[in-house]
Amino acid sequence: MTTPSYQQDQLTALARGHAQDQQHDQQHPSPASPYSSTNEQDVLVYNPYQQHTSPVSHFHPNQHYASPVSHSSPGLQDHSGVLPYSNLEVVQNHNAKPADLGQGYGIEVYNYHHKDKQHPVLYAENDPTSPPLALPSPGDEKIFHPESQSPEVVSFAHQTHLPPIPGSPSPTLCGIRRKPFWIIMSVVAFIVLAAAIGGGVGGYFASRNSRDSRSEQPAVAPNATVVPPRIVSNMSLAALRWEDPLKGSQYRVYFQPTHLNDTQILESAWSADTETWVVQPITDPNTPIKPGTPITASTGFPHTNTSNPRVRSVYYATRGTVIERQTPYKENADIWGNDNGSGQYAPSNASSLFSFWYQDFHSKLMILALFFQEFGANSLTVASYKENITNGHPWQSTRLSLSIQDGSPLAAAPATVGGDQPEVKLYAADKGSLTQLPFNLETNILGNPMNAEFPLAPNSPLCVSIENNTNYYTAATLPQCATTWSITHLVLFAAEDRRGLTLVSWNCSSGFVDATARIAGLMKQGRTYLGVASTSPSNMTNFVDQRVYVLFEEPGTTNDTTPKMEEWVVPDSGKVGDTKGQNGNWRVNGEVPIKVL
Repeated sequence: MTTPSYQQDQLTALARGHAQDQQHDQQHPSPASPYSSTNEQDVLVYNPYQQHTSPVSHFHPNQHYASPVSHSSPGLQDHSGVLPYSNLEVVQNHNAKPADLGQGYGIEVYNYHHKDKQHPVLYAENDPTSPPLALPSPGDEKIFHPESQSPEVVSFAHQTHLPPIPGSPSPTLCGIRRKPFWIIMSVVAFIVLAAAIGGGVGGYFASRNSRDSRSEQPAVAPNATVVPPRIVSNMSLAALRWEDPLKGSQYRVYFQPTHLNDTQILESAWSADTETWVVQPITDPNTPIKPGTPITASTGFPHTNTSNPRVRSVYYATRGTVIERQTPYKENADIWGNDNGSGQYAPSNASSLFSFWYQDFHSKLMILALFFQEFGANSLTVASYKENITNGHPWQSTRLSLSIQDGSPLAAAPATVGGDQPEVKLYAADKGSLTQLPFNLETNILGNPMNAEFPLAPNSPLCVSIENNTNYYTAATLPQCATTWSITHLVLFAAEDRRGLTLVSWNCSSGFVDATARIAGLMKQGRTYLGVASTSPSNMTNFVDQRVYVLFEEPGTTNDTTPKMEEWVVPDSGKVGDTKGQNGNWRVNGEVPIKVL
């Protein structure tokens, strides 16, 4: 292989300098070198505790320039004086071509040892106190780590090769090396694609649901008022009626507001002396009343003594228990408070409530009874407070096992005139049909049920009014059973879809008869019936001035969907010599306000 001319020039200069140094060293021997060797096969070992001088190196033209080699390396023969490594300075040969500089050619080595032996040039490679030399690194890393090897640090004189010249920095994209750049771009592309797919699928289902909703619901006018949601599709009502010696007939209707933002119990009160309805709450604003609570009410005289103020008791459900709200409270007129029946019983979630106040003014027997379901289907609990002329008993409950469906509507009415027997006919639902159950309030004995075979769904609005037909008969024509069970029951309830009402008549001789024709003129097309309540249970056996209150919604041209309430009048019956009221048609008496003004 032909040696380039500029390399031949370097070798000639080096040989000349080598000969001069050899002659100089023979005349002036150097001190012992801190490098020692046990034999010629060993590499030079540096001993920093000896007097410091430059390391000794052999030079071979085929070796890397200025690299220490072992004594056994081929090339120039050993001499007593050699080129000290620390006295060689690497400088650029300005005659070299730029392309050769990258390969290490065009480097000149000069010996400064002969110029200043007392103050030799000391380089970092020979200074044991200098910090390690790290390889140069590109700007995007703190330490450059070639992928094929661990980080490299120059180890001074022990290094057998100079650090390799680093290659050109890796190409970058947007200031980031190619590999990390494409990894980042792949992740971003995946996220964008996933978001696009998710958005498309979500948009499809949202659009589909929106179309389905629009197809099922009528369009809302642009100027429509947003109406809060109703609590339930049917609202429980309770009603009372009594005769005040000074003020005449008194009517009360109890209900819960129809929207979730107001869960108080309201009373709509009518007085014959003022001939106006007044609506006001009977509960505190923060009372935790169950939304859609069942409501029932009853009235009577404490201790069966008409000298005492008449008491009204309203029962409703909070979350987990029943509350008995009563007025007068602790003998304070027009004050409502929670009485002794509160917090003692826990009805099931679907349970209805029905209360009955029985009084026998001859025997002085008084019974407050509350009917509800504790365990759902096939169970009925009767809680009662009983008192006679000598003593009273605390609230006690009796669980009845009977065939009844969960969420059964509950209502009752007396079975005899005069109230001389504490027996009622209880109406409920069993297997989807109206069922009558005789029940003795004093003994808690349940009689045999009678199925009416009229459909009655769970939680349907239900109430019972009474009628006296005894004057319709003569002593010779009066059915034998009517001498004991003289009262006719008029049972009113809503259809399962709440689009209509059914009226069923029952008495001991005729059984159950459809009497819906008597109310046909009162029902309107398109109405949804939410609740019904009658005043009969509080009247006991008073067949005069009976009322039924009906809560409903009807379609209109306005945006006001607030339910309305009407007062229906049940014809009077039982008057001696007057039979016009028997089996007569009912009539509407007017609208009842249900908002607090």
